[in-house]
Amino acid sequence: MIEAEYRAALEKVIRRAHENRNFITEEEYHRILDPVGMNEREDSLTRGYLDGIGISFGEPGNDPAPGPEFKEEDGKYLHLYLEELSGLPVYSEEEIAEAKRKAVSDDDEEARGILLNHYLNNVVDIARLYIYQSLPAEDLIGEGNIGLMTALRSLATLEDPGEVDSYVGGMIMDAMDAAIYEDTDIRKQIDEMVSFVNDVNDKAKQLSEEMKRPVTTGELASFSGLKEKDILKALRLSGNQIEGLVQEVK
Repeated sequence: MIEAEYRAALEKVIRRAHENRNFITEEEYHRILDPVGMNEREDSLTRGYLDGIGISFGEPGNDPAPGPEFKEEDGKYLHLYLEELSGLPVYSEEEIAEAKRKAVSDDDEEARGILLNHYLNNVVDIARLYIYQSLPAEDLIGEGNIGLMTALRSLATLEDPGEVDSYVGGMIMDAMDAAIYEDTDIRKQIDEMVSFVNDVNDKAKQLSEEMKRPVTTGELASFSGLKEKDILKALRLSGNQIEGLVQEVK
């Protein structure tokens, strides 16, 4: 369905941008989203959405730059939270490496606790990539912490302790991506689009069954009261997969 294809593609674009410090190249954008078959308006809507959440086109500079700062209204929460994190134990590289090994090979609870303390600051760092989104810092960090805990509980599924860093970071980003995507207006727009395509599909199927043959877009417009141009749009969005409907040749 168009909903699943578009959402999956958009999530890939956002993830790639976050992994690239909130930048996406034109080549990557087109490679991921072109198979969905967007028109100019939908492309413009998507680009506007990405701009609104702080994602730019191009490549980040070669020199490492400090991460963006949280909004002023998030400052009080963040200050208190970072104060709490400053009281966490500090572990040596050897202790972290051993904790990773035990968590992966032995599913060791104590090792997971060490890694939880170790990665909590990473959640804040990752959240900085998302601060242009609609969710406040408190929610972003909360979702990231849930992703962190979920990752730690499943470390025993990994084969190599060397995979832990990338696995945990990916799960944190997964949690933030999911929360942000569910919170945006674009979800409503996609849902409305999918609902319309499904409505056209149901009406086309009904008329086709009554006439015992495929029907044209013009026939469906007369039967349903829908505008033919809207039916054609629904047909295109579905990838010409509306049951019992064929485009009228003029």
